[in-house]
Amino acid sequence: MWMSDGLGLPALHYLGEQRLALGARRTVEVPSVRYGRFVWSDSCSLLAVGEGVRGRWSCRVAQGEVLLLCPDEQVWVTSLSDHAGELRMLYFETRGEGHGHSIASWVPPVPVRLPGVEPALQARADAANGGSAPLIDFFRIQAHLYELMAAYLSGARRRPGQYSLLSYAEQVRSQMAAHSEREYSIELIARNSGVSPHRFYEAFRLLTGLTPHKYLSALRLRKALRLLAGDFRSVAEVAHAVGYEDEFYFSRVFKRELGLAPSAFVRQIRARPDVNVPCGDLAIFGLAAPPHDSAEPVPESAASPPACPREEEEAPPGAAWSRRVRKLGQLLGLESVAAHWTAIMERRLCHLKGLVRSRFGDTPFLVVGVDTDGYRVFGTRHPGLGDLLYISGGFTPCRTVHGLREVRVASLDEVAAFGCRTALFLVQGRARPSLPAEWADAVGPEGTRCLAVGWCGVEDAARYEWLVERLTLHLLEPEFAADTSG
Repeated sequence: MWMSDGLGLPALHYLGEQRLALGARRTVEVPSVRYGRFVWSDSCSLLAVGEGVRGRWSCRVAQGEVLLLCPDEQVWVTSLSDHAGELRMLYFETRGEGHGHSIASWVPPVPVRLPGVEPALQARADAANGGSAPLIDFFRIQAHLYELMAAYLSGARRRPGQYSLLSYAEQVRSQMAAHSEREYSIELIARNSGVSPHRFYEAFRLLTGLTPHKYLSALRLRKALRLLAGDFRSVAEVAHAVGYEDEFYFSRVFKRELGLAPSAFVRQIRARPDVNVPCGDLAIFGLAAPPHDSAEPVPESAASPPACPREEEEAPPGAAWSRRVRKLGQLLGLESVAAHWTAIMERRLCHLKGLVRSRFGDTPFLVVGVDTDGYRVFGTRHPGLGDLLYISGGFTPCRTVHGLREVRVASLDEVAAFGCRTALFLVQGRARPSLPAEWADAVGPEGTRCLAVGWCGVEDAARYEWLVERLTLHLLEPEFAADTSG
């Protein structure tokens, strides 16, 4: 049954409540659904990390505080208490297509303490259990849902400082990544952040290692390469398609950043030789579509880079990923395009390295791939992920992986046998929220650290770029939470 206010405003419909057991210091995954949800715990404090229509965000939810989740948001909730607790969720639906997602424009992901929430929830539970006429119970439940929503939105508005500057910057970054062709007034965006433009620029650099202008320019130029290589459109058409109103200004930016004019790029790619390399390597030159989802697993045959020549295997470690891109650039006659990509990648890796060192210092790490067949322990001699993460990304390698390329094992106990208590897990397929607890069981709880991010298993330039971005955001999650702790 739906009620319409006649004003086009969203109407709410109560769907039900769910309770999940939450172990001490354990994480549960709350999958995305097409409904809105209120989330809270009466028994413990929480760390919530979400991803969806509001970008990627993170916040702490104190015991008794309520957090609003948008439709289609996936969330990982970790108990911050040393005792078991319970996660409670109230589901509701909004009337009319698009209204559910408009929640994202109402309020950012901030927890709100609602003094009257328990009486309202108890009254809703009493109504749901019957005792009155069904129609009366329906209206009572709906009234309590509206009361809860009004109280939450009012509380969120009274706490504007609760909204993380990093979350705002991440929303800007996500919008740019999804719609780089749109017009962006960076100065206006910075002013609207609620802090000084300087602080906003610092927050954006903390997320990406780049300024907003540099980040947006890199996105637009990558798209321009793809359009010029794929459709052979006119320079004016490409300029407008990627967000530049003035084709001459676009040409100047293109040549300044990529080292050749758009027309020269088109001539070069028309005469390029055929090369047998992963699509993700070609994608950074605009010669293949970028991967749609870099966390999606791929067939084993596509998961490894092509065999390197013997001299590459014997070369000392360090920036093998960039040598590979530069050599492909030479082969394609696009050395300047390769140089532009590697320069930006090096800046982002330098930023990642700083984050790793500031959070972990020289703590030894294992870098471990996780797939359906078991675990891949990467060593410092691995020319892909080992080189990228140990050498360039700043993760200090455990002494037992020095000089190793890769070792495949079947169990976490065998991974633990390498003698390192801190690990970075690259997880293919479905998320493994239980992995931190499993790792603690394998190596013991004292001093255990575990990072886990999604990974498709493919090793190419585009996926390396994606991985560096995801690791940067992952390492910043404590800062997201601290900036929203009130």
